[in-house]
Amino acid sequence: MPFTPETASNAGKNSSRKGVANKTTSEIKEAYQLLVENNLENMTAWLGQIGRDNPEKAFDLIIKMSDFIVPKLSRQEVKLDKPTLTPEEKDARIKFLLKKAKGLG
Repeated sequence: MPFTPETASNAGKNSSRKGVANKTTSEIKEAYQLLVENNLENMTAWLGQIGRDNPEKAFDLIIKMSDFIVPKLSRQEVKLDKPTLTPEEKDARIKFLLKKAKGLG
C-alpha cells in the first residue's frame, strides 16, 4: 500500500503523541494511587515499625514511594549569553553573595 497523505493522516491518528499518557499507564497509576490511599494508615504503621529498628531504611522507603507521587524534574541546560567569568570576577561574585547571605541570616 503506497504512503499517501490519507494513509499518513490515518497513521498519525493511530500513533502515540508526546506528552499524552498511555491508557494502560494511566490505569496503573490510578490503581496504585487507590492502593496507597486505602492503605495510608497501614503504611504509616509499617513505616513506624521499620523506623524503630532502622530509621535509614524507613527514610529510603519514603524516598522510593515519593517517586510515584512527586513528579520528576527534568534536567535543563542553561546557556548564558555572557561569556565565562574570569577568576577575578568569580571571586568578586562569591564575596558579594556571601555578604548578601550574611545579611539575610
